[in-house]
Amino acid sequence: MRILRIAIPVLAIGLVLAIQTVYFDRGFVPGDAFTYLAAGERLNAGHLLYALSPGDRPVDLKPPFWTVPLLSPPPIAVLFRPLALLPNDLGPYVWWAFCVASLVGTTLVMMRRRPILIGLAVIALSIPLVYDIGVGNLNSLLIAGMVGSWYLLTRGRETAAGSLIAAMTALKLTPVVLAWWLITQRRWSAVRAFVVAGLALLVVSVVGAGLSAHLEYLGIIRTTSAAGTSDLSLAGMARYVGVDPALAGLLPTGALLLGLVAVWFLRERPGVAYGVAVLTMLLGSPVVNINWFTVGLAALAPAVWPMPQGTLAKMAPSSSAYARSQPAASSRAANGPSESSTITTATFQDASRDSQSSRPMDTAS
Repeated sequence: MRILRIAIPVLAIGLVLAIQTVYFDRGFVPGDAFTYLAAGERLNAGHLLYALSPGDRPVDLKPPFWTVPLLSPPPIAVLFRPLALLPNDLGPYVWWAFCVASLVGTTLVMMRRRPILIGLAVIALSIPLVYDIGVGNLNSLLIAGMVGSWYLLTRGRETAAGSLIAAMTALKLTPVVLAWWLITQRRWSAVRAFVVAGLALLVVSVVGAGLSAHLEYLGIIRTTSAAGTSDLSLAGMARYVGVDPALAGLLPTGALLLGLVAVWFLRERPGVAYGVAVLTMLLGSPVVNINWFTVGLAALAPAVWPMPQGTLAKMAPSSSAYARSQPAASSRAANGPSESSTITTATFQDASRDSQSSRPMDTAS
């Protein structure tokens, strides 16, 4: 086992480095970072955010999957407004360096704690990881944010976790699924922080991009969900195997709804539910590029940092209520065992077994 704990991470890192070397034969150009840069430049110039005006930096379009120069919500463009002021197109490379450091650092920290599990995951996701490192997409930050949110929750720092989830949702809407996980877990401090931070970020975004850009983005969401589903989304995969396009287009929405229901039913197993919530973000998204599959790493965060025993017990209100409903020990015969203590012991033993079985590595293989 000790050999595997060394060999698998070394193999995983070596594989990613080898593929990354080949990938960089195309040059060191973080394409997605330049898309964000162009959005920031349009705002600085007073131009429309979701349309190209004369003099704007060219941005690739891919009808019918996307017919606008930006698919992300306005906050990413607002974030890039100061970066767009840096000379010599330095802004995208500053962003790129931060993205790479976030993704690589998160992966290495996870691998240090669970070398075999995370090493195998990196091997399986090596190509998406290479693409994510190469393009400078904000997914790198989201993966670090999702892992960081889980870590904060296991340490009882709910306000910080809720605020972090709000920031991720502002940049890419799909992390709102994690807010649903907070609600099902009755993490009300985190939910309040999510709402407060979300409203604050919305105000900043409206000031930085204008109200009209936000209203226009609502229309882009509808268009993307209906006709703009990408090849690697569930809809695109279904079309590839011959499913009727109209039916295939409903699959991401169906997966999103099923994922939300699954998170609710798994609410007494928070680690499994969190992993399902992360995967729901992938399966329920109408636009999926190959680098988005790297979210599979974040789904393993509960296996790396299991939820503490006391927190698990607090999260299982039905079991706790059942234990409280039993007769008190004082009502039992003096020479007999206390039934309530027996039930309480069984309840915590069940929670202990859940804490072991709730690790996503048991289900995400």
